[in-house]
Amino acid sequence: MPDFLGQGLRAHFAAKTLKRPALLLLVAAGLCAGSSLDWVDELGGRTERNATGDVTAVHLAGTWVTDTELLDIVRLPKLERLDLAHTRISDEGLQYCKPAKQMKELNLFYAEQITDRGITAIKDWKKLTSLNLHGTRISDGALEILGGLPQLEVLDIAYTPFTDNGLDALVPLTALRQLSIGRSKLSQNAIEVLRLFPTLEYLDVGGPHPGPGGYRATSGLPMDDNLPRAISGLKQLRVLKLSYSQIAADGLSTLVALDQVNKLSLLGCPRVDDRALAALAKWKSLKYVDVQETGTTQEGIEALKKARPEIQILCGPLPPTHPLSAEEPKPVR
Repeated sequence: MPDFLGQGLRAHFAAKTLKRPALLLLVAAGLCAGSSLDWVDELGGRTERNATGDVTAVHLAGTWVTDTELLDIVRLPKLERLDLAHTRISDEGLQYCKPAKQMKELNLFYAEQITDRGITAIKDWKKLTSLNLHGTRISDGALEILGGLPQLEVLDIAYTPFTDNGLDALVPLTALRQLSIGRSKLSQNAIEVLRLFPTLEYLDVGGPHPGPGGYRATSGLPMDDNLPRAISGLKQLRVLKLSYSQIAADGLSTLVALDQVNKLSLLGCPRVDDRALAALAKWKSLKYVDVQETGTTQEGIEALKKARPEIQILCGPLPPTHPLSAEEPKPVR
């Protein structure tokens, strides 16, 4: 008679034996999935996760991340923020990120190998609201691509080789709240484009600074009167940066119409003097102003303090620790 009981026992133990390695494989796979981004920490970066443990942000600024390592990142289905500032990522690496259409924020600040070709990777990122291209090598071609992302709210294209005509492509960006251009010498056409962004709360049209990263040569000519006039129509502005520009007292008098601006940077503006400070006394919402490296005197500063004691004034020469006072250190392997 066949030993059914014996066969049953053998089958039971065989099944147990088969299940055990399968279970071990599942556990190992889970451990691998949890540690697949260990290299981010090893590079000096960090990740952020939501309440369910999904990675939502990867910060790799200033690291030696490579193009191929981005392949690991693009597989993260919940990733919304990616910081690649001051990295050597190239156009090829950015192309690897093309499938990440759920991305909301991308920081490429001084990722100096990025050109228009790389930006083609994000043309279908319809959830992207914040993009920093400051110090990259993008030009007018990239701006045409960005014009197809009308949901953008924050855009920095300062110190990039775009032309004034290229700004026309940004006209569809009607949701913009923050815009950094990084130049104060604009053609009449570009000035007219600025008027088309009434939703702006933050605007940086500062000129090229003389330190590391200053892209264009300075000019001794005064600022075109049309630029302050155009800016004065942006009634939602809260923050205005005119650093290293040729703005003077007359231009600041025109800008007094900006009754919601509370922060103003005039850092390195050679034409800003005590007369300009007198004009600032009429800016009714102003709470902070930077007049370092300008033509102001202590007497002028004291007069502004007396007229508007609530304004915090940053004045005098740049401190030795300021990034423009010395060459910025480069990352070392």
